[in-house]
Amino acid sequence: MAVIPLTESGDIKLYILCIMKNVGYPLEYSDINDLALYEGVISNMDFIEAFEELEKDGLVKSDEHGMYTVTEDGAFIAGTLKNELSGYIHDKGMRSALQYISFRKSNVKKEIETTENEDGTVTLTLGLSKSGKELMKLSLTLDTQYQAQKMAVAFSENPELVYIRLISLLGGE
Repeated sequence: MAVIPLTESGDIKLYILCIMKNVGYPLEYSDINDLALYEGVISNMDFIEAFEELEKDGLVKSDEHGMYTVTEDGAFIAGTLKNELSGYIHDKGMRSALQYISFRKSNVKKEIETTENEDGTVTLTLGLSKSGKELMKLSLTLDTQYQAQKMAVAFSENPELVYIRLISLLGGE
């Protein structure tokens, strides 16, 4: 089913509030951005504008460490108006939030390995395991070490997003 993007400012702010409220613990700005953009329901520009307004209106706040939470007013609005969002869009956002929480709370170990090949290419292997059980192993053959290093850093910073997106793409969502 194709996602119909949200374009109304109020809907975008509500979507962000609902995701943050469902996560239930403080998040960095970049994590909120990743979660909100993950399903393709809103654009990055719309996110930036809406988030600034949420903060200005006192519906989200940051602590001294730059971690954001939904305020009491924000939680009230999210709880009261969540039915205003299309059920499908709301469900996709909440599913992303729950997958993210599940991944972050579980003790998942990431594995990154690069191997130079005889033909000058580089094989990058990315893996995730939990309690000794392999969750994912992906090998990519790349042209340069630079490409491999860049991808390894991106994976290392957000392995849960890579895993969740891969599952969604291969699952046909």
